[in-house]
Amino acid sequence: MKTATLLMLCLGLLQGGAAGAHDTLLLAHPYPRATSYAPRVLALICADAFRQLDMEAQVRAYPPLRGTIEAESGKIDGEVGRAYSYGEHRPNLVRVDESLVSFRVTAFTRIPGLTINGWDSLKGTPYRVQYRSGYVTFKRRLEQMLPPSQISSVVDSQAGLQNVALGRTDVFVDLEEYGQLQLARLQNRYGAVYNAGLVQDTPVYIYLHKRHAALAPQLAAILARMKASGAIGRHVAQALGEEREPAP
Repeated sequence: MKTATLLMLCLGLLQGGAAGAHDTLLLAHPYPRATSYAPRVLALICADAFRQLDMEAQVRAYPPLRGTIEAESGKIDGEVGRAYSYGEHRPNLVRVDESLVSFRVTAFTRIPGLTINGWDSLKGTPYRVQYRSGYVTFKRRLEQMLPPSQISSVVDSQAGLQNVALGRTDVFVDLEEYGQLQLARLQNRYGAVYNAGLVQDTPVYIYLHKRHAALAPQLAAILARMKASGAIGRHVAQALGEEREPAP
């Protein structure tokens, strides 16, 4: 009887349970496949952080609702790229209390003196506003502020900034990293275009299924060290570098 009990305990340890050394965790992200910077930078940061725990992290695209359901049910190990408040009503998920990165959304324009401070700065204005295709959140927020006739999308930052410069649109909304990268490259030709201000600043976090709760404080400490050492900044630069396009 004792032998059988011991065998059952050993089998229990081998099956499921919290992650250990050399384990691979599957983490969902909610970003559209059409966007590459956000998934790439999250994957780079997570790979580095989990490597320091002698573990691997696979960051994969899931439709937002499916990712939520599978993470809460424990079918996958968690999610990345979610906001601070995301876990408030999700008791099966544990937040790592150090953000991965902050996604800053800014508005670019050539209208003299225009200052943007949040989405509400665009509400009820006559401005024609463009955003980068694939960012559903941008589309939804703009639809709350402006009529559809004033909203359109473009394939990338270069096209959006060129449209602003040529007067085809008044404001272009994009992730700050994308926009600033292209603005620096186009400045000689379109010097009148500038960053008019922050529309949204969203730090994003890792959420783990509760069976991995013990990893949360360890990952928080690792991410804090990565920020202090400049590792996060290097991953951001690498992800942006992979976005570079030939100069026009």
